[in-house]
Amino acid sequence: MGCNYKVGFATADWSQSVIEEDGTPTMGGSGWIRIGQYRKYLPDLNNVIGTLVFNNSLGIFGVTDWEEEHHFDCEIIYMQRWMFDSIGENIKIARKNGQTIINDLDDWYWGLHTTHFAKSKVDPRLNKDQNIVHYRNAIANSDLVVVSTPFLEEKAKTKLGAKNVVILENHVDFDRFTPRKHQEGKTIIGWHGSTGHRSDDLNELKGIFPQLPEEQFSFHHTGYYGGHPTFWEETGITQQRVSLYPMVSPTKLPRMLPFDIGVCPLNDIPFNHAKSWIKPLEYAAAGIPFVTSKAPEYFRFREEYGVGRIARKFIEWQRAFRALSDPEVRAEEAQRNWNAVQNLDVKKGALRLEKILESVR
Repeated sequence: MGCNYKVGFATADWSQSVIEEDGTPTMGGSGWIRIGQYRKYLPDLNNVIGTLVFNNSLGIFGVTDWEEEHHFDCEIIYMQRWMFDSIGENIKIARKNGQTIINDLDDWYWGLHTTHFAKSKVDPRLNKDQNIVHYRNAIANSDLVVVSTPFLEEKAKTKLGAKNVVILENHVDFDRFTPRKHQEGKTIIGWHGSTGHRSDDLNELKGIFPQLPEEQFSFHHTGYYGGHPTFWEETGITQQRVSLYPMVSPTKLPRMLPFDIGVCPLNDIPFNHAKSWIKPLEYAAAGIPFVTSKAPEYFRFREEYGVGRIARKFIEWQRAFRALSDPEVRAEEAQRNWNAVQNLDVKKGALRLEKILESVR
C-alpha cells in the first residue's frame, strides 16, 4: 500500500472475561472480525490499535495502545462502538482540525431485545454517560460510516443521519480453521456464542432439540460463562447431553468448534435483522454444515453463495438434522459450502478495507 498516513483503530469492544495467552487484552468478537483480523493483511499500513482518547488541547483524537502510549499522530481515526456523551462534538472538532473520522457500525443497538445484556448499558434512561443517543451523534458527524449489512446501510442513512455509508461485509481468516472430518457415530449439534448477549434466540430450538433421539444426537456449546443463562436451559435439554467449552478469545475460536452440525437461530426482531452472516460463515470455514433460521442475512447468504439450510418452521429443523446425521451427506455439503465462500476470506476483506481507507484520503 505504501501509504503516507497513519490510521488509529479504536474499538470499544474489548473482552472483560478472557485475555490472550501472552497476557494482552482480548478483543471482543465484533472488534476482532471488523478490525483486528485485518491488520495482519495490511502490512504496509501505518497503524495502531487500542482505545480512544481525545486531546482537548490539540482538538484531535488519539489511540492509547497497550503500553499506555498515546498516539496523536493519526490522520484517520477508525472507531467502533464509542458512545460517550461528548463523542459527537469531539468528532466535529477533530474534523475541523484535519482528522478524518470513520465509524464502524455492526449492530442495530436501537432494536435490542429486553433479554440482551447490553440493553440496559446503552439505554439513555438508565445510562446518561454512554448510550445510543450519543452513538447516533457520533455516526451522524463522521466522515464515513462502514457497515456490515444492507439493513445497517439503510438505517444509517435514514435513521442515524449518516451522510456517507459503505458496506464492508464480514470475512473470516480461512487459514485459522481446520475443516472438520465427518465420521460415523453420534451426531453433535453445536452453537458458539454468549447466551447473555442474545435476544431470546435459542428459544426457537426449545421444542426441537428435546425431540431428537438421545442415542443419535448430542449437543455442544462453545462460549459458556458463569452467571449467564445455560445452553441446556435455553434449548430445553438435559445438561448431561451437552459438552462445553468456555468463552474464548476470537483468535482461538476456529480451534474450538468440535461439532458436526452448526445452528444459527435468530429471533425475528429488528436487532437481528441487522445481524450479518458471520456465524454461518465461520461454520463454513470450519467444514461444518449448518442450519439457520429465516433471518434476512441468512437468506441473502443462501441466495448469493448457495450455502446452508434455512428452517422456517419446526419440521424443517428436524428434517435438516436428520438428513445431516449421515456423515457422507455432511462431508459433501461441508466441502461444497467451503468452496463456495472462498471470496469471503479475510485477505479479500483486507483489500476492500484498504480501498475504503484510500477513498477518504
